[in-house]
Amino acid sequence: MKYGLNSAQGARGLEVALVCVVLLFCAILWMVFRTTDNSAIIDLEVRDGIAIIPEAPLDHGAIFALRGPWQVYWGHLFTPDDFQRPDAPEPSGSLRLPWIWRGHSFGDEIAGGTGAATFRLRLTPPAGNAMLTLRLFDLRLAYRLWANGTLIAESGKPGLDAAEEQPDRSLVLAPLETTGQPVDLVLQMSNHGFREGGIGDPILLAKAGILQTARDRVWIFSAFFCGILLVAGTYHLLIYFLRPREISFFYFGTYCLLIIGYAANSNSTYWLSRAVVPGWINPVALDELALVCYALSGAILYRFYRCLFPSDFSKRLQAVSDLRVVVFLLSVLAFPPVWQSWLVMLLMLAGLLFTTYFLVRLFVCVVKRQPGAILLFSGAVLLASTSIHDVLVHTDVIEGEYMILRGLFALVVFQSSALALHYAQSFQTVELLSEDLHHNLDALKAEMNRRRELEAEVVWVSEEERRRVSYQIHDGLCQQLTAARLRYSMLSNIAAVKDSPPMVELGRVLSAATEDAYALSRGMWPVEHDSALTGPTIEELVDSARRTSGLEINLRQNWPCASCAGEHLSVFHRIAQEAIANAVRHAGATRVDVSLDCEGGLTRLEVKDDGAGLPADLPSAGTGGLGLRIMRYRASAIGAAFSIDNAPGGGTVVRCHVQCHNGTCSEGAS
Repeated sequence: MKYGLNSAQGARGLEVALVCVVLLFCAILWMVFRTTDNSAIIDLEVRDGIAIIPEAPLDHGAIFALRGPWQVYWGHLFTPDDFQRPDAPEPSGSLRLPWIWRGHSFGDEIAGGTGAATFRLRLTPPAGNAMLTLRLFDLRLAYRLWANGTLIAESGKPGLDAAEEQPDRSLVLAPLETTGQPVDLVLQMSNHGFREGGIGDPILLAKAGILQTARDRVWIFSAFFCGILLVAGTYHLLIYFLRPREISFFYFGTYCLLIIGYAANSNSTYWLSRAVVPGWINPVALDELALVCYALSGAILYRFYRCLFPSDFSKRLQAVSDLRVVVFLLSVLAFPPVWQSWLVMLLMLAGLLFTTYFLVRLFVCVVKRQPGAILLFSGAVLLASTSIHDVLVHTDVIEGEYMILRGLFALVVFQSSALALHYAQSFQTVELLSEDLHHNLDALKAEMNRRRELEAEVVWVSEEERRRVSYQIHDGLCQQLTAARLRYSMLSNIAAVKDSPPMVELGRVLSAATEDAYALSRGMWPVEHDSALTGPTIEELVDSARRTSGLEINLRQNWPCASCAGEHLSVFHRIAQEAIANAVRHAGATRVDVSLDCEGGLTRLEVKDDGAGLPADLPSAGTGGLGLRIMRYRASAIGAAFSIDNAPGGGTVVRCHVQCHNGTCSEGAS
């Protein structure tokens, strides 16, 4: 048995092969575009607010994480100048970073989720001059960093309240030039719009160029990912606009564009959009755009799955998914920024619930051997894994890089593969159906040709039978009646019976019977008995109809060559016979014109009368009275075109023409 895309086993094997190829492809990309080697990150020991940087690992490209207790000045935003005064402020306590400050005690005050503080840390670098880089990522929500009194990094504008603060979550790589002397770091930070204030990711330290390379890798991968999404989204939307019935392509194309809007404006790509078009973009607007795209993408993804597997995904739950998005967007507009961050958390948790539902239902589709289910299930598993990881990172349960972009990339590649497989199967199905259609069309044409040959043979057999019966009547019954008339003539000469009424009546009956028998013989096969003639004539038909009806019936013939005389004339004779009979019996005509000619390679018959014309309720072609159906049948048997219409000046016109098989006739008329 030959297996193809339309074979269940062949399609399933192809899906498994595609899963392996896509997984390998994603793994290679993740390795190429990985940011940093986490095993190379060294925790820098911090004691009593002082961190000593070892020289050897730093020279070998090590990356240090500034983990440990920093001095904290809670509720104040001090500058380096404030610590140079004689009455320099005393720290409120210490906080081990990276961490959030909610719930920590600073003196007599317990910090909440929002607030402002100043952090201090002293770095002791190796001897000699060195150019280092500090990486500050996603500090919530605004900060400024000084090194030995010089401002080296800032994001937004810290403030003691929400009115004063200008929030901006970002990635900043701050240059730090050391000369072997201690470096005093002063960090102002405020949070009045996020649910948790503090530092979620550790501040990293490395030689210049190392952290820049890691950042550039993320941007390159993000740009590559967004480019793929843009091409995929545009391509599938174009397919949808060309084929509106393919609604799954619309959902997938829309999902790709929404993911671009989310990824390019979120911390998962280090805010790629700002790197592409920096300076004039409002950071708050970009954050809101990312939230809207993230919320809408979940609802679109549900619709995409349900479009592919309508019987396996709940329609009611689809309404719940849509309602979730509407409620979230309305809540974002109604609640202050702090509450919005909690709503984002709830949205992410709801997304995890729907992701779990996706996994369960897609696994059911895999069990049912639904086409494309293995690919979609594999992509959903990777997305669920990265989503769970990022939720834990976002809630500060664990530390690490955001992985959602990798999960989304895998999901999109798997979904694209599933749609490609579906489209390939559709193309192959169309090709197979097209081949079957061509085979069936050839068979139908052959059957029609055989049927036409059989119909022609039936007509020929019928005409031959008419010829035989006509000859039998002519040579049998007609001769017997003629002999009877001769005997009657002999008997009628006897005076005794010559004028008797019985003999007169008998003579009349014999004469009428003889004429009827000859007329019947000529009507069944109107052939001249001269063997030199090759076919039936139509003159006797017209003469007979003229005599019996008393109407004006005219005949016009044009026969350039004698070879045309017998080809289709018997069929045309029968059609003309039926048309004249209809004009005489039903149309109330006073004049009938019959035209029969062969010109330009076509044999044509036209019978036109001046009668009442066709009734308004005449059935469509192929139906009607018995006579009309017989005429159409005879015409179709020889492949002739047949029509019956109302004549322009009144009455009815019957037309029939067929290709002359003897070639184009020469000029001349009979």
